[in-house]
Amino acid sequence: MSEPRYGIWAPVGGNFGPLNSPDEPIDASYDRTRSLVLEAERLGFTTTLVAQHIANPRELGFRST
Repeated sequence: MSEPRYGIWAPVGGNFGPLNSPDEPIDASYDRTRSLVLEAERLGFTTTLVAQHIANPRELGFRST
């Protein structure tokens, strides 16, 4: 049986972390993304996922009823 592989989601247009963690910057710049990906690689992550489509209902004004 093969070992599990772990990946990270690269920030695209910001990230959802800041919604719950005020110390986490909303920053999807090349420099920050590169830094996060290299750190993840150093920690043993083998995959980087990049969202192709972004849908954030909070920005679209959806409300739960």
